Amino acid sequence: MKKMLYPSLFACTFVWFSCGPKAEPVAEKPKFEILEKGRWLIGRWGNSSPEGQTTETWTVKDDSTFAGQTYFIAGADTLFSESITMEQRGKDLFYVTAVKDQNDGKAVSFKLTSATEKTLVFENPQHDSPKKIAYTQTGPDSLVAEISGMTEGKASEQFIMGRLK
Repeated sequence: MKKMLYPSLFACTFVWFSCGPKAEPVAEKPKFEILEKGRWLIGRWGNSSPEGQTTETWTVKDDSTFAGQTYFIAGADTLFSESITMEQRGKDLFYVTAVKDQNDGKAVSFKLTSATEKTLVFENPQHDSPKKIAYTQTGPDSLVAEISGMTEGKASEQFIMGRLK
């Protein structure tokens, strides 16, 4: 009896696995490798000066988007605020910014034109000002954000920031 049981169990198991329900192939998640070049930005950054306090915060929104928020505060007044996303669309990375009371409240996109391990450069030659936005990691807890191609007598402006704990 035992001799018959083992072959029957093997046959049933074989039939179940070969004819049973098939697992659907798991779709591979898209890879957002270009966006990952900017992962060092994630966190809270800031700078204090006699003019006021600049704070920029970056978070991961989802697998293809980082979300940023910038504030410049002097005393008790918020003089500037900006909502930003850094989003990968296909093989391109965009820096999309919206500033209240500018550009009729519409967002402006800047396309990544250059990237290294520590630098991201975004440009929009059609935009009036600025035309270029660059972030450079100068140390593990420091960065320089630079906007250039500006009007009003300035060629560029730099914002040196340190990581806030």
